[in-house]
Amino acid sequence: MKALLPYLISLGFAIIIFSNTALTKWHKNQFFRNYESIDEPIRSILEQDDFLSDEKDAKILVINLWATWCQPCQREIPHLNKLLDKYEQEGVLFLAINGEKKNEVNEWIDLQKHEFSYFQLYEQKPLMKYLFELNPDESFKKGQKPQALPTNLIIKNGELIYYKAGFSKQSIEALEAKLSEILKGENFLNKRF
Repeated sequence: MKALLPYLISLGFAIIIFSNTALTKWHKNQFFRNYESIDEPIRSILEQDDFLSDEKDAKILVINLWATWCQPCQREIPHLNKLLDKYEQEGVLFLAINGEKKNEVNEWIDLQKHEFSYFQLYEQKPLMKYLFELNPDESFKKGQKPQALPTNLIIKNGELIYYKAGFSKQSIEALEAKLSEILKGENFLNKRF
């Protein structure tokens, strides 16, 4: 019996670890598990907001995941504002999603030289986690922390078109190039039919 004790203890630990991992995955995905397309959680949040409910039907979503403590996020704001000015009339909805409290973010924004021109969604940690899980990079481990901020995504008609973490001049140029490519495809389709 003494010889079996280490094996039984090891088996017990393995069961605990496996069940904890499975339970964690289930809990993590439960928040958004009833949706059929990847943009439905965002659209349902927009629908619940009196100010943003008119925006819920936008075909193209440009999503910026950011935080007040993130220096690259701060440097990215004016560049995304320029993209908004350029593409807003084309039916593109720009959203900044943050996990922090609204009053804390607003206090931070008041102290900055660059304000957001695009819409804000505050206190959205579950939504941010969900969007980080969409990372198509195979080397990325699901649930890995910390995530790189800022992270920008483009979702068109429920399909992830673009996902890029980090800020640089090249990342903004790549975001704009992808957005331009998507819109050229839209215009081509609209002209054909």
